[in-house]
Amino acid sequence: VLFSIFLPAQTLLYSLPHSREHEVEADRIGVILASEACYDPRAAKRVFSRMKDDGNNDGNKRPPPEFISTHPGYDTRLTYFDQWMPDALERFNKDGGNKCRVIREEMKRARRLAAEMHDRRDGGGR
Repeated sequence: VLFSIFLPAQTLLYSLPHSREHEVEADRIGVILASEACYDPRAAKRVFSRMKDDGNNDGNKRPPPEFISTHPGYDTRLTYFDQWMPDALERFNKDGGNKCRVIREEMKRARRLAAEMHDRRDGGGR
């Protein structure tokens, strides 16, 4: 009987908060890595805002209360993104944004070349 009481309590009081902490850490690392790789870190907040809006527009489903969830709630995540954004944007725009500008131009050329190669392979017709 005690086991059936303490196991759920252990999960609720110990495991779930740590799981949420790990998710927050993963979000932070992801935003930093994305900005270092020249992806606009502001996109992360837009994605989670849209997910929140989609969830709010689905009248039948409500997310569980955060304290019984394995993941932070959308509002919590959005607040953290605001806290991390100055550092992420500084990384994204370092060197006056030249590093990322060069990478974006190289990727644009690579996409153009890939499209040309695809068109040539397909004989130019559709």
